[in-house]
Amino acid sequence: MLSNTFNKTPLWFIVVFITLLAILIVIYMPFQIHVFDETDVKKIYYVDNISPAHQLLISRFNEMYRGSIEVVPVNLPFHQFTTNDRKEILTRSLRSRSDAIDVFAVDLIWIPRFAKWAYPLNQLISSDVLPTINSNALSVCYQDDKLVAFPLFLDIGILYYRCDILCTIPGGKEFERKLVNGMTWDDFIAFGRKWWRRTQAPFYIFAGGEYEGMICSFYDMVPEYEYLSMFTAGEVNLYTPRARRALQHLVDCIHKHRFTPIEVTTFDEFASYLYANEHNVLFLRGWVGFHKQYKMFLKDTSHLKYFEIAPLPHFQGCNTSTVFGGWSLMISKHSNRVEEALKFIQFMYEKESQEILYNYGGYLPVNMAVYSDSVYIRRHPELKKLLCFMAWGHHRPMLENYTRISEIMAHTFHRALKNEFSVDTALIRATHQINEERVLLRSEKEEVP
Repeated sequence: MLSNTFNKTPLWFIVVFITLLAILIVIYMPFQIHVFDETDVKKIYYVDNISPAHQLLISRFNEMYRGSIEVVPVNLPFHQFTTNDRKEILTRSLRSRSDAIDVFAVDLIWIPRFAKWAYPLNQLISSDVLPTINSNALSVCYQDDKLVAFPLFLDIGILYYRCDILCTIPGGKEFERKLVNGMTWDDFIAFGRKWWRRTQAPFYIFAGGEYEGMICSFYDMVPEYEYLSMFTAGEVNLYTPRARRALQHLVDCIHKHRFTPIEVTTFDEFASYLYANEHNVLFLRGWVGFHKQYKMFLKDTSHLKYFEIAPLPHFQGCNTSTVFGGWSLMISKHSNRVEEALKFIQFMYEKESQEILYNYGGYLPVNMAVYSDSVYIRRHPELKKLLCFMAWGHHRPMLENYTRISEIMAHTFHRALKNEFSVDTALIRATHQINEERVLLRSEKEEVP
């Protein structure tokens, strides 16, 4: 009976059926085999700015743990997402309580905000490891005496300058000697005004867009004891003499001294680096390693070798200071792969991994064993200089709702930079709005998703 049915089936149908079956076998069976082979592989989803340096380490880790653990990178690159964008993406994902994120990178200033979604690491990290971590990076990784984050790299605000251009300016070499030892803003401005009158070319660039990066330039110039006093129990007072001086300085660079172009009010770090490189800007406020992290985006890289680093200027009567940046890693408390995630974090902290992050990305190591390696330091003498700069670093206010405070400050300060508000108005309005919203007292539960 079956034979008769088969004989009556049209030949074209048989040919099509066999062809489709062959295609399904070729495509589907290898997939099935792959799935069965990979049932024991734990996939770790890691959200970060996945630079070439990060990807190199991820590939090494995956090769080391082939068949058991695989890190799947979720890339949120700095040149496409501002720090504010990344914060909102992470917040929305973690609020959903999904286990789709295992390890995620946070700006160190976000640690208090994201602590509620982090798996505590106190019992997971050996006590022998903690003393080997840069204390400036580690100190902010605690929340309510719990270690909720693990440092990946540190960052500090620095002044880049074009040594090739500076040495051609009358008095430039003498100016450079003073600059590298710490210069006052008064001396810096006087030199800049002469430069502007002679060349009409941009002298000093900073990221002046409406976001946290611009606020960092503000905090660079406010002593730590001053801005900590701005945030008292439940209230804020941004209208202080030193806060006013700092914001006025940023405004004056654009509108009074005119050696900073108005375009900076549209810049994040990425845009400021591109502009400084393309326009042969003499001085640039930036973060460590920009020439490595953004090299692939520059049309002309021939100038990179001329970018030297110096401490940011300071006001008369104040010490040299700079704001700490940097990123740390957290494990989501909703992750079902904590043990595997921890192995990845520990791998990223290993001395060799930290050196790779610096070699290929310019990311400042937090493993202090790197700085005690005399051979490595001889190959990278700038690290010795950067280690000295760290002594001048200070943290921004580590508050759970700092990000909202920063948003309000960025909005009003940005209007001052564009000359839409006076400095006094910007500071007073920001103070009033923060206090009206009672931001310091508001918890995450009260925020609108």
